[in-house]
Amino acid sequence: MRFLVWGLGKSGRAAAELLKKEGFTVYAGDDKEGETWRDVLGEVDTVVLSPGIPPFHPLWKEALRRDIEVIGELELATRFFRGTLLAVTGTDGKSTTTRLLYLMLKKEFPKVYEAGNIGTPFSEVVKRHRDGIAVLEVSSFQGKTLKRFRPHIGAFLNFHQDHLDWHPDLKDYLESKYKIFSNQNEEDFFITPSNQFETVNTPTRAKKILLWKDLRIAQGEVFFKNNSLFSVKDVKIQGEHNLLNAASAALAAHLMGVSEENISKTLREFKGLPFRLELVKVWKGIEIYNDSKATTPNALGAALQSFKDKSVILIAGGKDKGADFTPLKDLVRKKVKEAFFIGETAERLVKELKIGVKVDSLKEALKQAFDTAQEGDVILFSPGCSSFDMFTSYIERGKTFNRLVEELTKDGDIQAES
Repeated sequence: MRFLVWGLGKSGRAAAELLKKEGFTVYAGDDKEGETWRDVLGEVDTVVLSPGIPPFHPLWKEALRRDIEVIGELELATRFFRGTLLAVTGTDGKSTTTRLLYLMLKKEFPKVYEAGNIGTPFSEVVKRHRDGIAVLEVSSFQGKTLKRFRPHIGAFLNFHQDHLDWHPDLKDYLESKYKIFSNQNEEDFFITPSNQFETVNTPTRAKKILLWKDLRIAQGEVFFKNNSLFSVKDVKIQGEHNLLNAASAALAAHLMGVSEENISKTLREFKGLPFRLELVKVWKGIEIYNDSKATTPNALGAALQSFKDKSVILIAGGKDKGADFTPLKDLVRKKVKEAFFIGETAERLVKELKIGVKVDSLKEALKQAFDTAQEGDVILFSPGCSSFDMFTSYIERGKTFNRLVEELTKDGDIQAES
């Protein structure tokens, strides 16, 4: 077989390296390099696309027209892996839940790997390891190109409008999520903490476990059937949404045979991932939180729910993915004292949320937030949008925010630019 790998970011490079190691003929290229795929498309059997390449890309459309198989890097790696797959998806909470599940399993199993959308391409893992347990964060971009992928345990955390700049419509976004679970059978498990119609009615033959129905909390303990999973006080990460993430990870770990002791110990030790409602600093009685990973309105809403009414000085905004922010209007009015908006969505956020002002940069937003905040307030950077209009990733955006916090608080008084 001959492959064309298109898009040479981390996942594309990992896919090409795996295929070369297996002895296949590989053509590879990237739009950013000004390269063309047209001369080699007729020579290949399968096209492996980067998750960043949308369905309306000419290569994708032409490959389908010629009846050439189109898959993604995750599907490719799956075809070489002989171990157990566990998958976590959802609009929000994927990374936190994936990491918790990985850490719980790691306490009891010698060969556990974390990969997928969380950062490490699965092909990079599979190039070195062909068995064991793989805990995979799966995005809708990756889900759309899945064909044979079958997770023994799959978790669908929640579903909200997102990525309408990539998917042609919300139906396509949901169907891309559903593909993650479509090959499960009666021996497998499907978990959702959400009572949303979209998650509860996921098409799958797996045993469905609905956390809101099948889990119970009694005297501060979380139970599945008659088994105690953990104590609520074990969960150190803030917010009700993170309790649901913890419960999803704990149940998946329990189904894999992890002890209550190791589940609880993992939760007690876990302080959260960087840029997920991360407490950066307390300065003059003001708590400063970095939630750069909040790339959807729902994630922004979950962050706001974590704080007292009228205590939040909000910094938000970024790339416009077509999401609707108006459902947040009442929550914002309840939680937010003042707001400063940046990026492509700034003007729309002011209009839809009926609060705040547009500012030109993250630095200026933070300066004005410091100028506004009083002792006991919270400065919350929770963009609710992706970063690609101003930054290369939510990680760069988060690091920039932390650096600006340190710069602006080291000398005492802060003056916003006039």
